[in-house]
Amino acid sequence: MKIKVSRSELLHELSQITPVVEKSTKLPILSHILIDANRDDETISLAGSDLDVSIKTSCPAHIEEKGAIAIPARELTDLVRYLPEDSEIEICTEDSERVFIIAGKSKSRMVCLPDETFPDIPSFEAAEITIPGDILRKMIQMTIFSVTQEQSRFTLNGILLIINRNFIKMVSTDGHRMAYVEATKEFENLDKEMKILIPKKTVSELSKILQADQQLFVQFASDDNHLFFKMENRLLVSRLLAGQFPNYELVIPRNLKNKLIFTTKKLKQSVNRVNVLADEISKRIMFKITPQQLLLRTENIKKGEAEVEMEVEYNGAEVSLGFNSQYLLEFLNVVESEEVIFEFSDNEAPGLFRPHGEMDYVYKYVIMPMSI
Repeated sequence: MKIKVSRSELLHELSQITPVVEKSTKLPILSHILIDANRDDETISLAGSDLDVSIKTSCPAHIEEKGAIAIPARELTDLVRYLPEDSEIEICTEDSERVFIIAGKSKSRMVCLPDETFPDIPSFEAAEITIPGDILRKMIQMTIFSVTQEQSRFTLNGILLIINRNFIKMVSTDGHRMAYVEATKEFENLDKEMKILIPKKTVSELSKILQADQQLFVQFASDDNHLFFKMENRLLVSRLLAGQFPNYELVIPRNLKNKLIFTTKKLKQSVNRVNVLADEISKRIMFKITPQQLLLRTENIKKGEAEVEMEVEYNGAEVSLGFNSQYLLEFLNVVESEEVIFEFSDNEAPGLFRPHGEMDYVYKYVIMPMSI
């Protein structure tokens, strides 16, 4: 194999693939990126995989001699990153396990692996539906933070995607809180409702690709074992997360009798101020709600106490609630409305946060109170 490629174009594609690649693994090939120059369209394909998530992309190149080889991902990416910005890189194989990387007066020789040892990546056949990238990116941002961190709870280790002819929904939960977002979107060619569990890592990598170019459209398809997300020249392939996601409709509280409206910025600032002295493990913040006033307070035996008063419109009975400050801030960091509504019944039932005002989506954030 012998190719010449633009440093900037190669680095752009490598940066999309390298995060997927395993940093350390019992299978050395999974720490490599496959470069395949056997195409006839003056492009090379690049692929990386950890067997659960795979990304395949392409990059313009001048191919002088066809071939393929698997090169260590992080070393290749770092090497390319430190080359001059406008340089042209020549990549040529010495044999099936050696490759030269040359740019100007810089020359490197890397130990590689044969291309035939690289895992097969399922091919994308045809799209079932096409989803605007900006909608998908926004919905991921609003739900990904409440996916569980516990690997043993595998049915919660992803986001539930629901699509029918009239809307698209995403739901995530870790058992202590739940994020739900719904956007109106017509999918006229969809015959039946789709319900799919997408692994967290897949969603995270998809969000990174969409963040880089918010104008992308995502062609989505699935089979019995895999999910496919195609965005222009990039293909993200993921294993399908098996299991039964909880009935999210039963989790969303209804007919809540108490309601407070906050300025999003002020509530976020107040939570941050008292959070400085919150317990590092529990991250508990106390809400003491009385007529016309909310008192935010934290107590920490080692650090001290902090409190902030906020004026609110409230005419109910005095109540004290405890919440995880991190859970609150993660919601406040992504909600886009200038004001948020907080609804609750008592200090034991789940509370509901949502945007206040006209939005082009429905967003609900359910959070369980902590003992105080």
